Amino acid sequence: MTMRRAALTAAFALALVSGCGSSNPGTAAGPDATSWRDQIKPGPLEVGVLPAKGTPGLKFLENLSTGLESEYPGSKVTLTFANTEARPGLEQRWRAGTPPDVDYGMFDGTVPDLRAWADDDALLDLTPYLQQKDPASGKPWLDRYSPTVRKFMEHPETKKIYAVPSELSLHVLFYNAKLFKDLGIKPPTTWNELLSAADALTAKNVDPIALTGLFEPYMGMWSDHLWLRTVGYAKARGVLTEGKGHITEDPGFLKGLQMLQDLRDKKAFLKGFKGTDFTAAQAQFFQGKAGMILMGSWLVSEMKDVIPKGFELGVVAFPKVDGAAGDQGTVMAALQNVSISAKSPDIPLALSWIDKLTSVETQTKRATEIGEVSAVVGVPSPPGVPGIDTVLSQADALQPRDFGLSQSKAGKPVYAEIARLLFGEQDADETLQRLDAALRRVHKN
Repeated sequence: MTMRRAALTAAFALALVSGCGSSNPGTAAGPDATSWRDQIKPGPLEVGVLPAKGTPGLKFLENLSTGLESEYPGSKVTLTFANTEARPGLEQRWRAGTPPDVDYGMFDGTVPDLRAWADDDALLDLTPYLQQKDPASGKPWLDRYSPTVRKFMEHPETKKIYAVPSELSLHVLFYNAKLFKDLGIKPPTTWNELLSAADALTAKNVDPIALTGLFEPYMGMWSDHLWLRTVGYAKARGVLTEGKGHITEDPGFLKGLQMLQDLRDKKAFLKGFKGTDFTAAQAQFFQGKAGMILMGSWLVSEMKDVIPKGFELGVVAFPKVDGAAGDQGTVMAALQNVSISAKSPDIPLALSWIDKLTSVETQTKRATEIGEVSAVVGVPSPPGVPGIDTVLSQADALQPRDFGLSQSKAGKPVYAEIARLLFGEQDADETLQRLDAALRRVHKN
């Protein structure tokens, strides 16, 4: 699952009132790192989780909880919904000093706002534990994780590690492989190929691209990826998220908006997308009503129960833009990181949870049964996402999704303007001017 959505009001209430495993203060230093496995004792453990009630992902974690409770009789694991609408309530608990023992979304080394929790000593420094031998491999526990994701786990200044990845989400272009094969359409690896594929699908009365108009960040995925190709990650992040320079100063920003307008003017998006929510849009893709969808690799696990038997899925990286000045080989990604509260009274048990959650055995089972992509070395690609391993291996670099906009005060105004562009309320030039004004207000420059 992703850190984004699918919450019910009841789930939000649960997040606020469920048992607080961290109600008693502990020590920030934690147990002896060299022998923490010998210090595990049964007790209560509260764990933040991303999957919503009734999903295969939550069932998987419930089974993992049962296994931990069986291994340490007398333990009680409480799974607290920690996604979307539940986050503000959980973060308030963190500020109040009563957080879950284990939680998502508290640290990402690439996001300054999330590094603040570590700077404030709210998170357990995992470095000494990860340096200890992993009994399963005989190597340091840290070696379990792919080096490509280290920057997401590690504080760039102190080099301390405050999170480990539960799953890895890559932003990729999915396509209906059987439909493409039947129609003789080449899976698009360049922007011109994507435009040609869109024309070919339209000619056969198939909407080219599934899209929701009710969740602005999903519309913003298109501008994010176009700017990645036309401007480059570092420059785009600096302007959009960090307020370094102005969006009108680099022609690549306007070029990306014009390319997005071209898709809009071609009527390349799902008919009625303005009023279609993300679940319905995704379902229509799997029903063959649209040929492509830009989405995170969580798509398959999230829609597992509605994918028709025999559906052939294809995956490619977001198309390159020939001649553009941006990063053509970079893939946007998101690590769903888990961290431990420094105040947890059950640090050894919490360490045991993240150890089991990110073991090769658990991650392989999760990839096979749920379809999650793993950042753990030696875990195969999910069988339902053919080609995702190729996208990962061929990437020049992984960069944080959306330039950090989702954690920035600039995110909402930026994506609101992208929505207006896609809805036909303004053209690319006006969108650029409105974005410039909005970013000047946000960054006060």
